Amino acid sequence: MHLTLRWIAEAIQGRIKQGDPETKYLGISTDSRSLQPGEVFWALKGERFDGHDFIGEAVKKGAQGVVVNIGNSVSGIREGVLTVEVDDTLRALGDFAAHYRRLYNIPVVAVTGSNGKTTTKEMIASILSIKKQVLKNKGNLNNLIGLPLSLLRLSSRHNVGVVELGMNQRGEIARLTKISNPMVGLITNIGPVHLEHLDSLEAVAESKGELFQNMSSETTAIINKDDPRINGLSRRFSGKKITFGVKHPADVNARNIKLIRPGGIKFDLQIKEKALPVYLPMIGEHNVMNALAATAAVVALEENPEIIPNGLKNFSNLSNRQEVIKLEDDITVINDAYNSNPVSMTLALNTFSKLKGSSRGIVVLGDMLELGSGSVALHRQLGKQIAQGDAHFLLLMGEYASAVKDGAIAGGFPSKSILVGKKHKELSDFLDNLIKKGDWVLVKGSRKMRMEKVVESLEYRNKSKS
Repeated sequence: MHLTLRWIAEAIQGRIKQGDPETKYLGISTDSRSLQPGEVFWALKGERFDGHDFIGEAVKKGAQGVVVNIGNSVSGIREGVLTVEVDDTLRALGDFAAHYRRLYNIPVVAVTGSNGKTTTKEMIASILSIKKQVLKNKGNLNNLIGLPLSLLRLSSRHNVGVVELGMNQRGEIARLTKISNPMVGLITNIGPVHLEHLDSLEAVAESKGELFQNMSSETTAIINKDDPRINGLSRRFSGKKITFGVKHPADVNARNIKLIRPGGIKFDLQIKEKALPVYLPMIGEHNVMNALAATAAVVALEENPEIIPNGLKNFSNLSNRQEVIKLEDDITVINDAYNSNPVSMTLALNTFSKLKGSSRGIVVLGDMLELGSGSVALHRQLGKQIAQGDAHFLLLMGEYASAVKDGAIAGGFPSKSILVGKKHKELSDFLDNLIKKGDWVLVKGSRKMRMEKVVESLEYRNKSKS
């Protein structure tokens, strides 16, 4: 589909300052470093950068046009390059993506939640891709920049979309829902995340619930029957509902769940009266719930349920999410370094304990971030939780490492078995001295902690020894 620069200006109610509005453009770029000739450069302003500072570079690279904030002093725009002024370039990017998305009459599934939303989104896409061309967010490009850019990749070859909606404050899910215009909305669960900006679980639930509140009565909501907060949110939704759960009766259930070491799960998928055997190539029993949520979304799209087992069997999760890595000397590493919060930490520790069995376990943790005023208490509680488990060593890094250590010691964990490092290399050196044949290692922390560096060091040293 070839759209003109005039169409952009009208979609975002922008003011054309110069240039030929009938010129066709080849795409949108918010990064002057990767901009291709013929694209429109969208000058976004963030906390640590201002795209207006890079307009000259973008024009030199062949930008077909630029979108800027009114009142910004910009330089480097040569005569003839279309210039569109708006009140807020970030808001305009969302408006543009919303208009563009509506050019394609295809169903979109929107997924949000405190835990498992990326995995669930990827599962849905894996199932649907058996028969369809699926548009999805790359990785977790799920915010007010990432989601619009994802939707702007829509083309005539796509016949379904699956998008993840992320947030850290009120109003964001509402905005992302209006931009993506989903036919199916799914909230995986509600947990203690983003407490830095949302001071209670009730506030988290209300924020996630903006998905249902901004969907029309002609759409379908996917309801987690095992989460009472989501059940509460669903009562306000007047459209069709499809439920899933393990502990409670639902439209989509799982029975006979069996963990298959080292990294698989078998269960019977029950879709109302229909039963289908499923093999899920993942660790962690909690991923059964993600699979049920994905199944419910596929059912909502009225796809043939027979495709679901193959879609789940062929599913491959994104990197740093409960990756099982086998090293020499029968050493097993679970790389769960993508992100962390109290719920996902509990799930990871439980999975680690079940998989390692009687083997020696080493837990390597970075901070859980964005927990607000409860950060110290929640990290101390994590330490107590670890003390109640069966880990043999605890390696820590981050601002809240001392709180985890204090909680672990208070819970009875031997202080001599706790090591605190300031940098990833210190943890890697600790590990190098500790690790023995047959050990299991869990590595986890919030995204900004970059705990995958410890895993990368382990893999590098393992190769050096071989």
